[in-house]
Amino acid sequence: MTPVAAPVRPASPATVDARRWVRRRRIAAEGRADVGTVYTVALAVLMAIVLVRQPVARAVWPPEAPGDPAVTPFIGAVAALAAFFVVLRQLGPLSVSRSDATWLLPAPVPRRTLLAPALALTTTAALVVGAVIGVAVTGHIAARPTGLLVLGAGGATGAAAAVFVALLAIAGQHRPSVTRFADGAGIAVGAGSLVVAAALSAHGEHRLPFPPVPPVAVLAAGVAALATGLILVGLTWRELESWPAAPIAEASINAGAYADVVYAVEPSYLTEMSARRFWRSRTRIRTTRLLRTGWLSPLIAQDLIILRRKAPRLWWSVGAAAVPVYLAEGPAWLLIGVVLIGALGAAGFTGESTHSDAANPAMLRLLGVTGRRVTAARLVVPAVIAGGWLAITLAVLQGLGSLTGPWWVLGLLAGPAVAVGAYQRAKASAAALGTILIDTPLGAFPAGMLLWLLNGIDVLAVLTLPVSVGLVMLPAPEVLGWPWLLAQVVSSALGCALLVRFSARATHLF
Repeated sequence: MTPVAAPVRPASPATVDARRWVRRRRIAAEGRADVGTVYTVALAVLMAIVLVRQPVARAVWPPEAPGDPAVTPFIGAVAALAAFFVVLRQLGPLSVSRSDATWLLPAPVPRRTLLAPALALTTTAALVVGAVIGVAVTGHIAARPTGLLVLGAGGATGAAAAVFVALLAIAGQHRPSVTRFADGAGIAVGAGSLVVAAALSAHGEHRLPFPPVPPVAVLAAGVAALATGLILVGLTWRELESWPAAPIAEASINAGAYADVVYAVEPSYLTEMSARRFWRSRTRIRTTRLLRTGWLSPLIAQDLIILRRKAPRLWWSVGAAAVPVYLAEGPAWLLIGVVLIGALGAAGFTGESTHSDAANPAMLRLLGVTGRRVTAARLVVPAVIAGGWLAITLAVLQGLGSLTGPWWVLGLLAGPAVAVGAYQRAKASAAALGTILIDTPLGAFPAGMLLWLLNGIDVLAVLTLPVSVGLVMLPAPEVLGWPWLLAQVVSSALGCALLVRFSARATHLF
């Protein structure tokens, strides 16, 4: 009997070779990136740099030499680090491409090699963001001229703080049990920092309670903390082999969706993706008796339930209400923009119900409601939220002496007008990137993106003219008169009536 040798099992391919194979197959199936899309994205980035480069540079490094060091820049740095933490949590922060998540994540390949690029990218982003924050704080507290030693001390300290924030975000991804607590803590710290900074600036700049530390000591402490953070990053890389696949796969889905938004220049995808991710994380939802209330419309009850379950996100609106305090002495157009855009954002908390009405009209047919009733019901909760936000914001400005008169009443009356703008923005479909182009000094820009970004804001600007004109023409000590309130009542009522009236044309859709 002739012996037959057993077939030799081929060795597992290296991770780099496997990635190259998957990338080639994907390019063969889908093609490479469209040149027009890359051009549009690059043009948008260049336009943003040209428009905001000078204001951002002045905010990071003021030209005037500061006086004694104050507490406010440090509180602002805490708010910026909290925002950076929230962004990292939204992105993962450790993720791979969707092709790698499909083929390499469940395969017997080393997790360390697979996640090393994401860990390196997260660490690099933390170093850059932290260095910018540290330099910005240094620019607000250091005397002029500033030497390289002071800049190095500020940059190293900020980079170390950002690296530790990134490590905290990575730990939250690895341990889903503390994820919700970490996310809530990040939002609360960021919003609370804005409120505290606004309160301090309203009562005068508070100086540091201790004398300034020598730059050499700050530099030594910052370098030591930065070295410790990088060592912890290395230890985290060693522990990546034991990570489960579920959090990596979920982060990969989210990162892929963000990549689709950039690739397709389509920001409307973010709304649906954010809603799906939020409700997917709500695993302990209990039923409520609110929908059983006979005197309350089920559509209004649905918005109230959404608002109650999104209560942690309201902290951002609370923090945003403190932002106009910084701009009370600045240009009127900037104050108006912050006040109205903040109110529009607060009114958009229940905007996903409008999306669900358009995506699932069968539920509205089962309820037997008309387009007018749907529109009227969807305006109630956003009007109350926007009116309350405007009332609080304008009352704070009034308490600081920047405004005089019943401005908080004007904010309440402007709530329905803001709700109309939020409703129009929630109904916005995908951005149309057609052949209509806008000529700019940097090249042609598609008008569809600009129109999508302005959707709802145009309605808001028209219906809140009494607020805008009043902020321009009635600085303190001039008192806001009752004709302004009457004008806002007429404007809000007219906007709601027209929206409900024209919504009758969409009755057949429901």
